Amino acid sequence: MKFRSKMVLAYTTVALLVSLILGIAVARISLQYEMTSQKNNLRVTAKSYVAQMDERLNRMDAIMKYILSDTVMLDSITWLAEDQYEEIPNRYVLDAKSNLSTGLTTEYIMKNSYRTVFFNQASFLASSATYTTGAGILPKQRLISEFDVEEIPYLEPVIAAEGDSVIVSSHPDYWSANDSDPVYSLMKALRGKGMGFLEVANRMDSLDSLETSDPDIDFLLIVNGGEILYASDKEREKELSGEERERLQNLAESRVMTQNGTIYTKACSAEFDLTVLAYKTNVLLEKERGQLFSISFASTLATFSVSLIMVIFWAGVLTRPIKRLQETVENTNIENLQDNRHLEAGALDEFQELIRAYQAMMARLDEALQNEKQAAKLQLQAQFDTLQAQVNPHFIYNVLNTISSRAILDNDEAICEMCGSLGTMLRYSTNNKERYASVEKELEYLDSYFYLLKARHENSLEVHIDVDQKIRQQVIPKMTLQQLVENSVKHGFQNMERGRRISVTGRVQKDGWTIRVQDNGCGVPEKKLLELQERLKEAQKDILERAKPAEMEIGGMGIVNTYARCLLLYFEEGIFEMENVPEGGGFAVTVGRRTSGSPRRTGE
Repeated sequence: MKFRSKMVLAYTTVALLVSLILGIAVARISLQYEMTSQKNNLRVTAKSYVAQMDERLNRMDAIMKYILSDTVMLDSITWLAEDQYEEIPNRYVLDAKSNLSTGLTTEYIMKNSYRTVFFNQASFLASSATYTTGAGILPKQRLISEFDVEEIPYLEPVIAAEGDSVIVSSHPDYWSANDSDPVYSLMKALRGKGMGFLEVANRMDSLDSLETSDPDIDFLLIVNGGEILYASDKEREKELSGEERERLQNLAESRVMTQNGTIYTKACSAEFDLTVLAYKTNVLLEKERGQLFSISFASTLATFSVSLIMVIFWAGVLTRPIKRLQETVENTNIENLQDNRHLEAGALDEFQELIRAYQAMMARLDEALQNEKQAAKLQLQAQFDTLQAQVNPHFIYNVLNTISSRAILDNDEAICEMCGSLGTMLRYSTNNKERYASVEKELEYLDSYFYLLKARHENSLEVHIDVDQKIRQQVIPKMTLQQLVENSVKHGFQNMERGRRISVTGRVQKDGWTIRVQDNGCGVPEKKLLELQERLKEAQKDILERAKPAEMEIGGMGIVNTYARCLLLYFEEGIFEMENVPEGGGFAVTVGRRTSGSPRRTGE
């Protein structure tokens, strides 16, 4: 079977399965999304009702606090309470009643309540005036002429609250003589014997104006643990039995329950004994469910049809270049990766031929990469040899023999010793078979070099070597320490005739080991130190990134040469630091090797 036929068959099967899965998933996700949206909307609406009722009840509570914070009205209430148990001058009582009647009829109280009333056990009543909707003046109102506190039907829970505010559910306006519109109230029994009561009432029909984002959502306002204050759907209120209502009230706050096609949720006020039970019926009708599944099925068919057409089209397009790709891969190597020569068609299954050609190409690429790695390794080795050659001194052995022979004739043993030390140095430095040396070997070589330095400078140069035994077997590039000491002698002791000191200190550190060469000379000018650090960075880029021979950028000997050879030996594990010593002056260079995983320190 042709590869194109296999592709069409395979992808047609996949397209069918994917289309079915996607169709089912879309239907389920659509239903879940719709239900989730409805539930979230129900939660938000319930919380909105609670917030709106909290705002209204807070305004009513604020009226009572306003009255009790007014010293004139509070004193008037106190005088009326005392008048019930002891004789108070009549003018004080009359003033108190007048002050209360006047104080309750204020713009603030009338705008934020339907009626605000103060009454006490002595059957005294003071009420605010009431606004008539659309009226431009305050209408006259008729209040009941007398009453008995004990006969007020909703006063018992207020007295039991002992001074706390209590919500009184729907009841006729008790204080109106000619109006029985239902109201709800927020009441408080004032603390103190005979102090009386405050009642702030609003009309029940004002609750019809509670705002909602979804007019299909109905709700119940429940107060005092079980009393229904308001129901947006009177018929539904009648259908809810006491047991069912209690079960819904026990529903966890913000949790949504689904029952008989209706979703319910509950929200509670944190400030008042108020619960909102919100619900929505017929969230998703069977007809709507069927429409969703019909749309999903139609989408599945459309997706599969389009997918089938695309599979057939792209199968023809994609198989055409396969042979060309096969031919290109067959003839590809490192030198002609961009060559696009054509070959004659071979086997019927182009994919198998493509695999075989790809494997052959990978074998050739692997061989080429191995050769490239070997070449890179040889290039690094040659680079190291070039740098090493820069530090090999070019002295002539026969000249030393001549000088030594002449010294013997002149009985000058010092010159013989100097020639011997210099010969030892030459044999060590000109041995190209070994590019590295142990710290122990470097110290032995350094002893010969120090002998020559002392012979030249006599007692004006003091040398101190203190290297831990644990690091004497570590490997470093040959002549590293001699280069650093020579740099100190050549550049560090300018204008110094006596008191010159050089110390070589080797220590084991927590993160590896270091050897520090330090002098007490004049140090390096800051500008020159920055220039040296820049040259170290350039050498690092040349060796690690650009793969360029380091001597092309470095040129010459000294610190940069030593750093380059250490970098080639240690790579990322190398330590190379140079600094001016603040205490006592001088310049110090530290070389070493860190353990794996420690932070790199180079050229600081």
